[in-house]
Amino acid sequence: MEQKLVAYACSLVPVEIISAAGLSPVRLIPKGRCADADSRIHSNTCCYVRSLLSDLMGGACSDLEGMVFANSCDAMRKLFDIWGDLKDSPPAFFMDIPKKNDPDSIRYFTSVLKKLAAGLEETYSRPTVTPERLNAAIRETNRLRSSLGDIFGMQSSPDSAIKGSDVFPLLLAQGEAEIADHEAGIRQRASGQKGNLLGNGGSRIIITGTITANRELVDMIEEKGAHVAAFDICFGPRHYGTPVRENTPDPFAAVAERYLLRPPCPRMMGMKDQIDHLKSLVVESRAQGVIVSAMKYCDQLLYSLPLLREGVRELGVPVLMLENDYEWSDIEKARIKIEAFLETIDPKGGSHA
Repeated sequence: MEQKLVAYACSLVPVEIISAAGLSPVRLIPKGRCADADSRIHSNTCCYVRSLLSDLMGGACSDLEGMVFANSCDAMRKLFDIWGDLKDSPPAFFMDIPKKNDPDSIRYFTSVLKKLAAGLEETYSRPTVTPERLNAAIRETNRLRSSLGDIFGMQSSPDSAIKGSDVFPLLLAQGEAEIADHEAGIRQRASGQKGNLLGNGGSRIIITGTITANRELVDMIEEKGAHVAAFDICFGPRHYGTPVRENTPDPFAAVAERYLLRPPCPRMMGMKDQIDHLKSLVVESRAQGVIVSAMKYCDQLLYSLPLLREGVRELGVPVLMLENDYEWSDIEKARIKIEAFLETIDPKGGSHA
C-alpha cells in the first residue's frame, strides 16, 4: 500500500495513531521566513507559526496528503483556520488537547484520539486502527524512542565525547532513514572517542525553551569551549522520551496517558512539574548553566519563565534568556550575550575538575 505523508507541527500529536492508520507521520520544521506570512496573519503572532505558514504558502505542503493540528495555542488554532484558504492545501485534522493530566483528562484525550483515527480511516480509506495495529505501531515507535534515548544519555554524560552539534541534526531529521543515518554516525563517534569533558574543561549547558531549529546557537556555545549537555526542547528528549505502555487492551488510553504524563511543556498546567523536570535535568547532566530560547510572542513560555529561572537558580545555576524570532535574525546579538554568560560561569575558560 502506498505510504502517504501526514504532517504535524507539535510533539503532542501522537505519531502512533498516524502510523497505525497506514500513514507516514512527518514533523514539519519550517526554515524561518516569518515576514512572508504577514499578509495572512498578524506580525505579532508566534514566529514559529508564522514560519510554518510561510513555508506552507511557499509549497512545503505539496508532497503532503494531510496535516494534523494540535490545539496547543491560539496561534496554532489560527493557522488551522487559515489552512483551508491555502491553495491546494490537503485535508487537515484538528485535535483538542487537555491542559491537565488527571484521569478525566486522559479519558477525554482517549476519545479525541479515537476520533482522529476514525477521521484518518474515512479520509484516506485506510485500514481500521484496531488495538492490534495500534499496539504494533506503539512497539515500533518505542523502539525508536529507546534507541534515541541512548544517544541523549550519552550526550548528557560527562564521560562522553558526544557534542551537542553531533546530536542537533538528529533532532532536525524527519524520516526514520535519516534518523538512522545520523544515529549510526553518532554511535561510531562515541565508540572511537572517550573522555571526561567536565574534567577536560568547558562549561556544561542545557538549552531549553521554545522550538529551536538554528544550529548556529549550538555552534556559538561550542566555539567558546562549552558543551551542550542536553536539549530540553519540544522535538528533543521531551518528544522521544517516555515510552507508551505496550500490548494493553486499550492502546488508545495508553497513548493518551503517555502524551499527557510526559515531561510537560509550558502549554500544560502544572508549573511545579515543569520546574522539577528542568531541575532534575540540571542535576543529572551536571549542567553549570541554562540557556532559554524564548521566542517572541510565545506567551505561554514567557509567563512561566520567571518561575523556571528561580527554580534553577535555587541550584546555584545561572540562566540566560535569549529572545528570538525563530529565524534568529539578531544572531550576532545572541553571540555577544552567550560569550558574556559563559564568561561569568568560567572566567578563565579552564578546567572544572
